[in-house]
Amino acid sequence: MFDISRKKAFVCDLDGTLFMGPDPIAPAVDFVIRGTKSGRFKFFYLTNNTSKCPAEYLRKISGAAIPVSEDQILTPLITLEAYIREKGFKSVYLIAGENVKAHMAARLSDAEVSLDYDPERNELIALAYDKELTYAKLARAAELWNMRNRPPSPMCPVRTKNQTPVEFVATHPDNCCPGERGPIPDIGGMMKLLETTNGMKPGRVFGKPSPTLLAPVLAQFAPEEIAVVGDRLYTDKAIADNAGVDFVCVLSGETTRGDLAAYKGTPPAIVVETFDKVESKENP
Repeated sequence: MFDISRKKAFVCDLDGTLFMGPDPIAPAVDFVIRGTKSGRFKFFYLTNNTSKCPAEYLRKISGAAIPVSEDQILTPLITLEAYIREKGFKSVYLIAGENVKAHMAARLSDAEVSLDYDPERNELIALAYDKELTYAKLARAAELWNMRNRPPSPMCPVRTKNQTPVEFVATHPDNCCPGERGPIPDIGGMMKLLETTNGMKPGRVFGKPSPTLLAPVLAQFAPEEIAVVGDRLYTDKAIADNAGVDFVCVLSGETTRGDLAAYKGTPPAIVVETFDKVESKENP
């Protein structure tokens, strides 16, 4: 039984939940604005979309008249930065848009990390949702993997002097990104292309459904006080399940009632057409 009176924090997906492409989903956004200004709830904004940096999401959310601060933005770029620091990498081939590369370079400037393709020095291939993706970027990733991680063969005669295997990670697993004209390709297709090419699979995939993204929220609130709000069962509901918190499924994005009927897992705590309807229902 979903009991909104017990909730103090909502972790909101963005695409398909509060926005459809660039446009706010008006009733959902109005509910967030009211809940923020009244102090009734604390809202966090969780996105797997790494085609934008946190500052851009801050502008997008505040541009919809939602009061927001940077500590409320949760993105896999935060997890990627932490991983690079934890492993002590100094040379990363980051496949990302120029805005994201600039953001990550600024964040990692104190650690003196290079984010450019350098086959002799690269220790990590990091794949983000790159809307400026080119064939050359993918080819470099495959070639780097071939020269450093595959055994010598007639299929790969060129080798680097540095034969230390390179790691491969991805920021999130989404297959598509919702837009105003329907689903568009996301990072999942990029990963499948590399896997089909030479068997490359990321050793780690950050973002939803990994519960590490919810650590800042769980540090402030008990699990029963938190609900994740989203439109995807395989990422939004999965991260809620993995963190042991309720999931509010909205039908304003990817998931349909047909998808819910076919779903084999435990049902969401509540299903609503748009986020604002969460006040008028108490169970799915």
